[in-house]
Amino acid sequence: MAMGECAAVTVPTDEDLLLALRGGHAASLGVLVARWEGPLFRFVSRLVDRPDDARDVCQETFLRILDKAEAFRDGARFSTWMYQIALNLCRDQTRKKRRWSRLLITGPSAGVETPRDHAAPETVATNPAAAYEHTERRGAVRRALSALPREQREVLLLKEYEGLKFREIADVLGVAESTVKSRMYAGLDAMRMSLASLGIQ
Repeated sequence: MAMGECAAVTVPTDEDLLLALRGGHAASLGVLVARWEGPLFRFVSRLVDRPDDARDVCQETFLRILDKAEAFRDGARFSTWMYQIALNLCRDQTRKKRRWSRLLITGPSAGVETPRDHAAPETVATNPAAAYEHTERRGAVRRALSALPREQREVLLLKEYEGLKFREIADVLGVAESTVKSRMYAGLDAMRMSLASLGIQ
């Protein structure tokens, strides 16, 4: 190699890291966590009510990845498998909370929506009216999304927020690609109607 030349640095893919994890290279999990903890938390926090619950689901997701690394299919995408694990955990948690809600007497704050936007605080806008409009719009979109049936909400989150392709979403949900598309279009129509009723285009 001539002086001044640098060898190209090969960045391992998610799938490479998982294969290394299967081979006993425990540090690979730390790299995967560093890559995916942010996107995964944003996804999960839109499906569960409380930030603490979202963190628990994310932690359990990575533990499952560690425990079930051998079950990862060669040729599959890591992100698809990860979202599938996280989604199942979110569903389990929702079912458990539903059972408990039938048994426990709820307090006076029951039914009050918990904010689900856990992004870093925005800088203070110089235009208070514009800032208020932005906050109101974001809240309306969040409420419209939360009001969708679970099947439609999951598809919209995976497509619009996480950027997965229809085929990948079908793999995550274990349904046909045509089903994914019909759920997405139905969800989008419902959201447009909900927002239009509030004068939001």
